[in-house]
Amino acid sequence: TGFIGTTLIFGVLTLQLSACTSTIKPEGAAQSVTDMVTSKTGFHPTDVKCPSGIDAKVGGEFDCTFTGPEGPYKAHLKITSVDGEKVGFDIKTSRS
Repeated sequence: TGFIGTTLIFGVLTLQLSACTSTIKPEGAAQSVTDMVTSKTGFHPTDVKCPSGIDAKVGGEFDCTFTGPEGPYKAHLKITSVDGEKVGFDIKTSRS
């Protein structure tokens, strides 16, 4: 079995508003990844990094990175819902 499987996680993120669109705060997405990894594996990553400037739109996708017990990992996030400041993600992780 792998370190982390596929999971559906709903994270509450504070959206940063810009002129025409809402964007996801990188630290909010990183916290969702940290929470999911910790709950599924017991391992608590401390270096999750996510990109900035991601539009908060259903269907949007982006990658975050972190170090796991076996080296570097990638967390692929797909936005499944946006309801005000609540953003739902499908998070899949794999070794980089």
